[in-house]
Amino acid sequence: MSSAEIRGAGMNENNSPGGEIDERKRKRMISNRESARRSRMRKQQHLDDLIKRRSELEKQRIEIKRRIDVYQKLWEATVSENNALEALKAEMIKELESSKSRVCDFRAMERFETNFSGNRMLKPLMDVTGSRDSVLQPWQIGRSSQPIAATMFQF
Repeated sequence: MSSAEIRGAGMNENNSPGGEIDERKRKRMISNRESARRSRMRKQQHLDDLIKRRSELEKQRIEIKRRIDVYQKLWEATVSENNALEALKAEMIKELESSKSRVCDFRAMERFETNFSGNRMLKPLMDVTGSRDSVLQPWQIGRSSQPIAATMFQF
């Protein structure tokens, strides 16, 4: 028998072996089509999810960029303010040093006193006890902060 005769013999779908093969082939084709349809649906769903995710990420990117711009401006303002404060600090330090110098000059002039003969001489900075923590002011000269002890010898 030739292959055409074998195929022709299978025309009877109910009883012949060729009819069972055709039925299986038809079921397989239907199953494959259904599987391909489900695969296309999954692919479309995945594509829709990716598009949605891309949109969400784009919104997040725009928000993050906006926040970066805000923080960048704040940072620039802070740097500018910091530079101004540093300049002010340097100016104040310079002024303080100048003031210290003037105070030192004033104190140095204040330490000189003129005696009766017109000679200038230094005033003592400490009281007679030699204590460094009790520096005498002009109104305290001649007064001691500690009493003077009586001498042991009596005449």
